[in-house]
Amino acid sequence: SHGPSPAPPQPQPQPQAEPSRGARATGRMKRRSDAAPSPERTTSKPMIEDPLLNQLYLAVRRSIRKRYLQALALLAGGLLALVWLPSRQGLRGSPTAAAVDVGSLLAGALNASSAPFTQEAAAAINGQLQGLTADEVLRWVAQALPGRVVQFSSFGPTGLVILDRLDKLQLLSHIPVVTIDTLHLFQETHELVRNISRHYPEMKLHTYYPDGFTEGQTFKFDVLHGDDLWTHDFQQYSYLTKVEPTLRALKELDPAAWITGRRRSQGGERQSLPIVEVDSGRLKINPLADWTRDQVWDYIHSHGLSYNPLHDRGYSSIGDSMNTRPVEKGESERDGRFMYSGTNRTTECGMHTHAAKMEAFKREAEAKHEPMKVPQLPCTNCVDVTPDTFDTLVMRASRNFVIEFYSPICGHCRAFAPEYDKVAHRLEQEGVPAFRMDVFSHTIPRAGKDAGFELSAYPTIFFAHVDPTAPPLGAHRLSVTRYEGPKEAQPLLDWLGEKLGRALGDLAAAAGPSGEDRP
Repeated sequence: SHGPSPAPPQPQPQPQAEPSRGARATGRMKRRSDAAPSPERTTSKPMIEDPLLNQLYLAVRRSIRKRYLQALALLAGGLLALVWLPSRQGLRGSPTAAAVDVGSLLAGALNASSAPFTQEAAAAINGQLQGLTADEVLRWVAQALPGRVVQFSSFGPTGLVILDRLDKLQLLSHIPVVTIDTLHLFQETHELVRNISRHYPEMKLHTYYPDGFTEGQTFKFDVLHGDDLWTHDFQQYSYLTKVEPTLRALKELDPAAWITGRRRSQGGERQSLPIVEVDSGRLKINPLADWTRDQVWDYIHSHGLSYNPLHDRGYSSIGDSMNTRPVEKGESERDGRFMYSGTNRTTECGMHTHAAKMEAFKREAEAKHEPMKVPQLPCTNCVDVTPDTFDTLVMRASRNFVIEFYSPICGHCRAFAPEYDKVAHRLEQEGVPAFRMDVFSHTIPRAGKDAGFELSAYPTIFFAHVDPTAPPLGAHRLSVTRYEGPKEAQPLLDWLGEKLGRALGDLAAAAGPSGEDRP
């Protein structure tokens, strides 16, 4: 028969001697050299489209092993791409394409490390986002930093427009919304938040309250801190109700970027507001920065959006119930905000002031693993006061004096520093000491606060009349008066002359032709 041929006998394996270490290594090297190249290495898309920049990026990455240095290299590559790629690839006429490409590089840097953004990075991004619509800006940040973006909103008109655009762009479920409840909001604001939550079921709302409190605990807050805290220590009130909850939200949610509803047309410090800022190492996105008030309200009405009914009663910007009022004809949008006792007023809440800047300095120092470097404001004729010398120089002073409380990271303080030095020089001739205390590095002792040195803004200047007949640290030894005038040398000198009971002269007249003081 013609059945299948039997299979040939298989040779039996012969025992072999264990190869030496060198032979094993040689075999491994041979197998690696014979192996086909990895598909990932031959087909993966380059990180950067430009061949030359891509080779530069790969070379840097191969030479850097630590993750935080890789992030810095990526960020540097992204900044280089902002300047070089548009000119090489013709992207200057297509801001959308450039923004998306840069966004992917920045996202890669963030994924590799928690290294903060810099002012230079924000400036470069602003250059590429120039001319983009609000929708394009929102798409860009959502694509560039997926899962690392939040919106901060008090549900004012601009915030409502942004919320609706995020919903229309199907981004609302991916970008959480954070709101700060100060425990002192209008009832109409609470009702609006409930309506908005029903209208946008995909909205992921995170409400933050002052630390240790929760919804409806206004009475508890007022009992603990005083129901008039906002009238005599507005800075502390702002910190407790706005700054600290905001910093806590940023720490817990850890976004790389947060969206705000601020606009240039709101006036004040916002007139030069960019689309992208850096705050504590994070990007702060202002997609409607160039919108006008009329544009915002046209959108709200044409799209049938719910809004706070207080706007129909003359309130253009709405905050806490006890320090917000309707605006008068001719006033800017935010002139009705943040009223407190005294003639001093501010149009920026604590969220965007000194405490936030302090936190930014701390975060930057921590990210660089370096000691915090506090800038210096020189004053040749001033006497610097610290908590260690406060009792001797201030509380036990034997003669009248003037004292300034300042922060070296405060722009107004930096601008006023040379003016105060001029005043200090003139007062020295009168035998009146000019003190100053850095409140960034130091805290006013309790005895100083009890004596009347309470701060509501920076810089703050006081004149202290000393009664040498009163006992040291006595309740009536110091009579403290706050200066409320312009932060300029001559007006301050005129005010001090009134307090001292003698004219202190004209600073301009006391200077020679070249600006030098006369002998």
